[in-house]
Amino acid sequence: MPAGYRNYLSLKHEHKTIPYGGVGEVREDGDANYGFKDIKGNNRLLNTIPELERDPALMTLIRAINTPQTGIFSIGSVSDSHEDKHHFRHSGYIEFSFNSVTHIADAVNYFPLFFNFERLLNDKEFVFKVEFNWVLQPATFIDKGIWGYTCTICLNTYFSETKSEAENVWKETLDVLVKYLSSIPNDHPDYIFDLDE
Repeated sequence: MPAGYRNYLSLKHEHKTIPYGGVGEVREDGDANYGFKDIKGNNRLLNTIPELERDPALMTLIRAINTPQTGIFSIGSVSDSHEDKHHFRHSGYIEFSFNSVTHIADAVNYFPLFFNFERLLNDKEFVFKVEFNWVLQPATFIDKGIWGYTCTICLNTYFSETKSEAENVWKETLDVLVKYLSSIPNDHPDYIFDLDE
C-alpha cells in the first residue's frame, strides 16, 4: 500500500532568539503567543501552558519530550482544527532542540532524527495522510549565551470526511511522534537547561 504521508526537511534562514516573550496576545493566524517556558523535567509547568489544555494529544507529546530521560526539550507548540465545506483537518507544530551545547551547534546533527523517522514511518507502514515538514532554524539562547539550531516539525493532515476521523488522524500522528521523540537518548551532559527532578 503506498504511503499516505509526506516527510521532508527544509532550512529556514531567519534567526530567532529564545526565550521569546508572550502574554497571550493574538497573532494574525488567530493563535495566541504565551512565550517560552523551560519545562524540561518539570511536569508541573505543563498545566501553565494554555495551548496544551485544549489538545490532550499535544500535551502527551510535550510531556514525553521533556522527561529527564530524553536528550531534547520543547521550545514551542500549537495545534488547530480546520473545517472547509464540511471537511475537517488538523495542523500544528512542535519545536524542539537537543539539550546539548555542542550538539545544537551543527545543524547536521538533526539529520539522523529526520532520516530515522522516515524509516520508522515506512517500516510501520504509516498510511495516514499527513505532511511532516522538519524545519531547521538558527537560534540563540540569549540567557545562556549559546548559538545553534532548533528543529520544528510542522504538521498538516489532509482533509477528512468527518470531524472524528480528522481527530483520529491527528491523534495517530502525534502518537507516532511521542514514541519516536521520547526515545531520543540523553547522551550529551553539556546541558542547555538543567534537568529538574
